[in-house]
This record gives sequence, structure tokens and C-alpha cells, in this order.
Amino acid sequence: MNNQKNKRLFNIEFKEPKTLRERIYIHLREAIINNYVPAGDRIFEKEIAKEFNVSVTPVREAIFQLSMEGFVEIETYKNIIVKEISLKEVNEIYEVQAVLEGFAGRLSTLQLNDNHLSKMVSLIGKMEKYYKLNDVDKFYDNNGKMHDIYIKQSGNQLINDLISKLNLRKKMFRYRVTFLSKKEVMKKAIEDHKKILKGFKSRDPDKVEKSIRDHWTSDKRVKNFEISIQKEQAQKGL
Repeated sequence: MNNQKNKRLFNIEFKEPKTLRERIYIHLREAIINNYVPAGDRIFEKEIAKEFNVSVTPVREAIFQLSMEGFVEIETYKNIIVKEISLKEVNEIYEVQAVLEGFAGRLSTLQLNDNHLSKMVSLIGKMEKYYKLNDVDKFYDNNGKMHDIYIKQSGNQLINDLISKLNLRKKMFRYRVTFLSKKEVMKKAIEDHKKILKGFKSRDPDKVEKSIRDHWTSDKRVKNFEISIQKEQAQKGL
């Protein structure tokens, strides 16, 4: 086989089909994130293998990946528990996300063109619209799209991958949906995004990074929210 032939072979583009492990992993991860398998519940390897009509091996591999990402805890392979994401972990995620996204913003500051900035203006406008309509899902859909623009334009795939994993973990936080639907939280998010946009328009990497970090660390208000929930429960005798 000559070098020219080798070169042609290695330049062929194709998509690998998802392995059994990957399919099972995604299935279980989504079930956990969407609370079909609540925190504290056990996962049984043999039941999953039977459902997918496969051997235990790809199931075990998928579960091991979930444990590495913090979704489950393996005491033994006969005792696998879905982990509860704690308030402490959420705060730690926000701290790490502040650093990662802040750096992504810095990298993308001079890479964003007028089209990117126009899209951000439009997305903030939609956030304001859905804030007034109290449409939480559409509000955060457009919120996320703005973050996606500058993360993608950072040109750093590792940052993108790490942030995606952090976002998956946050979805497990049991108070998150209630917290994010609070009007004052949504209003603050709009204000923060306007500051971020202002930094991008000024082409100031320092300003961008600071505004993004401040945006994420201000989300430590989750702690105050949980304290208020605990007080309400105490007053109701729960």
C-alpha cells in the first residue's frame, strides 16, 4: 500500500454508529436528568440489560461512565444508587462555570462579528418578551442560545465539552426549576446579559470576562432560596 493510498484512506469522513454502551448511557442519563429515575433510587444492571436485550457488559460500561460524571454512585454492581445533587455541588458548578465561560468570553471577544452581536441583541429581546409572558422554558431557551454563541466562537472545544457536562449536572438540582422561574431571577438574568453584550460591543476582553463571571457567581442566590424554602417548610411543620 503506497503513501498516496494511505492518505486517501485516512481522509475519508464517516460517522461511527453509536455503540451499545453509548446508547444505554444516553438513555440512562436522560432518565436520571428528567427524574424518571429519582435520586436515591437503585439501578439494576440485569433489568436494564433485559430491556435493551443485551448482555450486562455494555450496561456496566454505561453505568461506570455515569458514575465518573457524578450521576450515580456504585457501592457494588448490585447496589447502584442515583446520586442527589446537593446545594454545595451546585454552587461549586457555578464557580467552575464562571471561570470556564468567562475565559470563553475573553477568547471570543475579538472573534464575534456584527452578525453575532445582532443575534445577541435579538435573543435578549426575546428574553424580555418571554419574561413579560412568564414563559420560563422559552426564556431560558433564548438565554442558553446567547451563551452558546460566545462559547462556540471561543474556538476551544474542550471548554465547550466541559460546560455541556456541567449543564447536565445542574439539571438534576431539585429546586432549580422553581428557582429559575422566580421573576426576580429572570429579571437579573436579563440585566446580566445586557452587561455581557455591552462588553462584547466594546471589544474589551477584561470587561467581558468580569461580566460573565459576575453573572454566574451571582447565581449563588440559590443558597438563599433554599434557606427560604426551609423556613417555609419549618413554619408549615413539614
